[in-house]
Amino acid sequence: MKKITLSLLGLAMCATSYGQADQNQLPAQKKQYELETVQFQAPRTHQSSGTEAVYWSEDFANGIPATWTNQGFDGGLQPMAAAQWEYRGPGTTPGVGTGSRGAFAAANDPIQSATRTNGFVIFDSGWLDNNGSSATVGQGVAPAPHVGTLTTDTIDLTGHQYIMLELNSYARVFFANMQIAMSPDGGVTWPDTITAYSDATLGVNGASPNVDNLQYNISAELGNSANAMIRFIFDGRPGNANGNGYYFWCLDDISILDLPNHSVRFVENTDGAPAHDIIYNNDGLSSKHGIMPLKQNRPISFDANIYNFGSQPQTNLRLQIDILDDNDNVVQTLSSQSVTLQPDSIADYNVMNTAAWTATTTGNYRVVYSALSDSVTGADIPRDTFQIFVTDSLMSTDFNTFDNRFGTDDIGPDGSAIASRFDLVQGERIFGADIWLSNTTVAGGVVEVTIMDTTGFTFTNGFPGQPLAYVQHTVTAQDVANRVIRVQLRDASGLPITLDATNTGAYYVVVTMFSNADANPINLRNSTHFSQPSRSSIMYYTISAPRWYTGFEGSLDLNAPHIRVITCALSDPAGCAVSVEEIDLSNEIKLYPNPADEYVNMEFGDVSGEFDLRIVDMQGRTITTKSELAVPGTSVPVDVSMLTPGVYILSVEKDDSVSSFRLTVE
Repeated sequence: MKKITLSLLGLAMCATSYGQADQNQLPAQKKQYELETVQFQAPRTHQSSGTEAVYWSEDFANGIPATWTNQGFDGGLQPMAAAQWEYRGPGTTPGVGTGSRGAFAAANDPIQSATRTNGFVIFDSGWLDNNGSSATVGQGVAPAPHVGTLTTDTIDLTGHQYIMLELNSYARVFFANMQIAMSPDGGVTWPDTITAYSDATLGVNGASPNVDNLQYNISAELGNSANAMIRFIFDGRPGNANGNGYYFWCLDDISILDLPNHSVRFVENTDGAPAHDIIYNNDGLSSKHGIMPLKQNRPISFDANIYNFGSQPQTNLRLQIDILDDNDNVVQTLSSQSVTLQPDSIADYNVMNTAAWTATTTGNYRVVYSALSDSVTGADIPRDTFQIFVTDSLMSTDFNTFDNRFGTDDIGPDGSAIASRFDLVQGERIFGADIWLSNTTVAGGVVEVTIMDTTGFTFTNGFPGQPLAYVQHTVTAQDVANRVIRVQLRDASGLPITLDATNTGAYYVVVTMFSNADANPINLRNSTHFSQPSRSSIMYYTISAPRWYTGFEGSLDLNAPHIRVITCALSDPAGCAVSVEEIDLSNEIKLYPNPADEYVNMEFGDVSGEFDLRIVDMQGRTITTKSELAVPGTSVPVDVSMLTPGVYILSVEKDDSVSSFRLTVE
């Protein structure tokens, strides 16, 4: 039996050699469930090759069957009567509309299974430990660490050799193992156990989809057994310095049915490698830029782990990657080598990997992972789709997914920081940055945004050099409403910063946060789409012993923060050009009023003649161009009434001199 989950959630632990301990990580802490990001967790279902006969099932329409055994234990496995599974039904209190009652549950969502309204079961670890209040952690009716087991009566599977277990599940975990044990002899022995979820598979503070359809090949364990039994175990003993167990596990619609002959799945590998992965520039330690300017484009390769869930060998099994453009045209198809895969076996990323693809134009590309074989065809082919954004001027490690928030609530109210690493393959000009916010941010806090070279950085001593660019910004109500802060980044001379791709070619954009002692919290959006190498994002933790860390143990709470730099647009090279006379020309021109409403006036000093004017937005797109005549001591009004409120670059070009001004339109 492969000790794996087929819920296809394997994104949690590959940042450092697929789960290897990182000395620069902090012990994880319990965290409130985030309602803001719940909508991003979609249910998973599995394809099979036909209609399977059902041999046994339980949907809890009549409660937990009287023939089942419901037991609780403490951390030493001594009986603890209160640590039991609960039934939620139409006539119970709480009822079918309530999920976890624990202090950190927030949503209190029940499992959204097809038969939820007639009842489901839950092991509510958080509530058992804290009785629904964060002020009484460890003071509940069954404090963690605890263990709860729910065991079926015997099931006769005589004559059914190739079988699978299927159930609907919903879980969230801090430090716990949620397991399914199997006995072929009526409970005398329990030789095999499946780990459905753990902090390693979901990630610390992570949750499964609601509802998650789990299927397991149990042919070798219970096939042809006349006295099969199944035991569902919430083991809350694994833990760290900040606690054990938590949060909950809901179950419904459990059945044993025919195993399909031909079925394959994408799964997390037994070493923790994710079900799907993406590698940039043939370097597993390179940041994975889900948003990347064409100028910084680089080869991208793909890999996966594919599991033979069926009863028959799969011949010519292979990974196929189809890359589609905005118009759904296939621009590239890549394939791994093909293998014959035996039942209950995994072809891992060492075999299921492809050559590299390099984008040649900007666009939003869909990357479709398909697991193909001679016998798995049509609707039975498992496919998963991700997106890569190749842009004119934006660059970030996030993949445009908002999976959780992270900020002063997690790492300290004042002086804490989040930094995202940008790996350059060519020199770059940086104009500014977009810092995307959670709706839990409160206006009034301050952020400082800097660009730092990675050379000489250490986690204990930080960055040895001075910032290459710096800006301070007070978070406004409009920033919170827009969910984004846009800042302009300039060097000591007031010019956009130029970064060199030679030497390390890696730079951090650092966002330091000041929340006025928690009165104005600042929390950024974070993406967990693909697990990043450990140093792609780092945090400065100020709650105790301030220093830099890669994040929290076993957690993707900090993985790919939505920190997006605005680079020089290839489509507008003139707007990015800077002459050596730029500063001299800028001394001869004054802009007022700035911020502007309908017009901005350009006043000329000792400069005359024809000049070209260009207004460029912060994505590098040219909004307007015009020619004007400069007369010393006079001013020219420039109409900006057609511009939407925001920050722009106004570029003035005369002969070989170019000057760029920041223009704010209200």
